[in-house]
Amino acid sequence: MRELNPGKFQSPVPILLKTRNLIFGEDRPDIYTRITFHINLLIWAAFMIWNLFSYFAITLRTIIQQQKGIPVETIIQERGLTLGFEYDEFLPRLLTFHGIAIICWALFFFGLILLYRKKKQFSYFIFGSAIFYIGMSIFYLSFTYFIEDTTTFDKIALLVLLASCSLYAYLLKNERNGGSISFFGEVQDEVDLLD
Repeated sequence: MRELNPGKFQSPVPILLKTRNLIFGEDRPDIYTRITFHINLLIWAAFMIWNLFSYFAITLRTIIQQQKGIPVETIIQERGLTLGFEYDEFLPRLLTFHGIAIICWALFFFGLILLYRKKKQFSYFIFGSAIFYIGMSIFYLSFTYFIEDTTTFDKIALLVLLASCSLYAYLLKNERNGGSISFFGEVQDEVDLLD
């Protein structure tokens, strides 16, 4: 009969480490990859949490009305009328938008995993999901919604996300062609060549 290891089930750390290594790989990437990953992970977390809260607030609007007395449905419908939607049109669109946004941000996270592993396919998931999210807010909800109801923080975060990932994609392509992923590494290589 096989004996159980008494310390095996005491700490979740080994399981968490194995899970992390399974998802992100065992090798740590360079510093620029990690910085890009962590910046975009923070942006991802902000958008994912906001869209999850929004989706559940809209879905549970009757419970919120009963428990807290906040007329979520009325507030959303009045805002929809202000944006030019019919009375019952904006609420289902907003619910659909947040549901699809959750899927977009899940795909974005998969792109972040690929970015961390330095796989060039990361750009399809990151740019695809971010552009689809922006497109949904502009074309499905309305340009006025994007301008007035999307906060300045959200717009700046989306710009940082797209700019940092574009720069990273360029540097990753440069590295695959024999260059360096860092601007500083390229300068150092050129100095070494001149000596």
